[in-house]
Amino acid sequence: MSNRRIPRSRRAIGAVVLLISAVVVATAGIVVSTVPVLVAATLYAVVVGVVAARLLSNEMAQLRRDWARDRAELADSNRNAAVTSSREHIVFADQMGQRVRLRDGQIAALRDAMVTAEIELAQARERVSAERARRAALEADVDSAQSDLESARVDLRNASDALAASESAEVQVRAELLAWEQAASEETRRQHERKLA
Repeated sequence: MSNRRIPRSRRAIGAVVLLISAVVVATAGIVVSTVPVLVAATLYAVVVGVVAARLLSNEMAQLRRDWARDRAELADSNRNAAVTSSREHIVFADQMGQRVRLRDGQIAALRDAMVTAEIELAQARERVSAERARRAALEADVDSAQSDLESARVDLRNASDALAASESAEVQVRAELLAWEQAASEETRRQHERKLA
């Protein structure tokens, strides 16, 4: 940019110097006031004016080209920045999309785990309920068995008492039988003795 400003300054300074020289020559021609000097001064002023106008026109054209180039460079720079920013946004959007998909996957996995846990909890509740019913049935069976055992104990006592009474009666019957056999044997011996006597 500094290189473009130096030629513009030289052109502008050259145009100003030429215009000043035209004013000086015109003033000198007016002061001299002779026709050939006035014609020469006029021709010089016209040529210098055309050259100065051409220099300023070139300066303006160069200035416009420089401005256009600056605007094009700025537009290109802005376009490059926009493309870079767009790429960064796309990368960021992709990263965020991946994070969202990952988070959605984690949420789905947690939902599945929660459903599985609820199913397992329901199954555990059913098992607990079944175990409670089984325990109640076993407790009822235990109560019934205890009642049966108590009844069996009473029956055993009664049977033991009956057995003892039966054994006592058997002993008494054996004693009576033995006494009867002895009496019968004694009677038979007596009858035999009578027959012999």
